[in-house]
Amino acid sequence: METAVTRLETLEDPAALLKELPVLKSRYQSLCAQMEEISLEQKESMDSIRAALQKTMEMVQALQQQTQLENSPLSAQEQTAAQQLSLKTGKEMEFSVQEPSSPGSTDPGSAEEAQFIPLTKEAFLSVPRSIRSTVKLADLNTFYKELFNHFIVQNNRAALSLSQMKNMNMKATDSRIRILEELGIVELNKQGNVKLAV
Repeated sequence: METAVTRLETLEDPAALLKELPVLKSRYQSLCAQMEEISLEQKESMDSIRAALQKTMEMVQALQQQTQLENSPLSAQEQTAAQQLSLKTGKEMEFSVQEPSSPGSTDPGSAEEAQFIPLTKEAFLSVPRSIRSTVKLADLNTFYKELFNHFIVQNNRAALSLSQMKNMNMKATDSRIRILEELGIVELNKQGNVKLAV
């Protein structure tokens, strides 16, 4: 009871309240330091996960080259995770395995076998609201599929400008490009032209 009364008196007494400010400021700074430490640990964990997944996929690719086994496609969940981490999907790795082979041994249908995996709602919502703006997931996936067909299925490599994409009737907007860039799916060159990240 005395403690409650004392606190009430402190709140009513400006001088006593000023004495409490250094303590509150110290606690605030301590909390800020803890938050920075947690944020750093989260970043280090994500970097470690990316490195481990990249190494695992490289080992699988190397084993496939040595044993000449047919590459089994990744599950939808695995492909989505690989896209979010800006890594190659299993089909893209298959392309890189086939590149050193002679021109006569290439499979003309390999690009057509590439499977488009649309972005999930979870991946979409992981992008900051300030970047997502009013973009809808369905419209974003339509634009993503158009880029996928152009660069992967049709095997085009030159980056596209916004005007070029619009001339090709792609559903391209600055907001949709920024979202895909934030997810590591596309990258922009110095001229601001767009291509899929590989």
